[in-house]
Amino acid sequence: MSFSDLMTSLFFVVLVLYVLTYVMLKKEQSKLEVENEKLNQILQLEEQFKPLQDDGDFIYLPQCKKYISKELHSIEIFKPNEAVILDKYKEPTLNVGYKLESLLSDLNSVNEDYTYLIIIEGNMANTYDKKYSPDSDYGYKKSYERALAVYNLWSENNIDLRNYNSEVLVSGSGFNGLCRDEIEENNKRFSIQIIPKIEYSK
Repeated sequence: MSFSDLMTSLFFVVLVLYVLTYVMLKKEQSKLEVENEKLNQILQLEEQFKPLQDDGDFIYLPQCKKYISKELHSIEIFKPNEAVILDKYKEPTLNVGYKLESLLSDLNSVNEDYTYLIIIEGNMANTYDKKYSPDSDYGYKKSYERALAVYNLWSENNIDLRNYNSEVLVSGSGFNGLCRDEIEENNKRFSIQIIPKIEYSK
């Protein structure tokens, strides 16, 4: 092989390596841009949820990422052993729904492309002697029925969280679940989880 052929071959090899390196760097740059967009959107969402966290009517449980009503905290809002909301607690329960609706309306006006999963979770307090098993069917069924009672009260008063790119799930964790209050009586509550669902363009 002549010197000129060798140099031509080397040039070709260097050119191929350059092109491959360029393509790989562009892919990495694209990935970084997507990750940066993801981070910015998450930070933006955290900022938008801040009014709810700062609201005096809610208690935010950071370890659980849940909101509970301050006014209804540690209060049995239902008739004993039933899934019927006591009359005196209907208005505070409605206020929770109105505030959530207002928050979702604001979020939707800022980010029309975002969707949210709203979970209404019923919780139950066990007896002082922990008579019920954490996986008691009674606990799961009753806590679900109580969460459903909250949902139905909101629906009857034209509170429809699905109007704002949101899906609503009604659930019950019974005497089980993470982040239960150490004071058992404080588990007589319902909690709300708002889970953003963000899609990223490639």
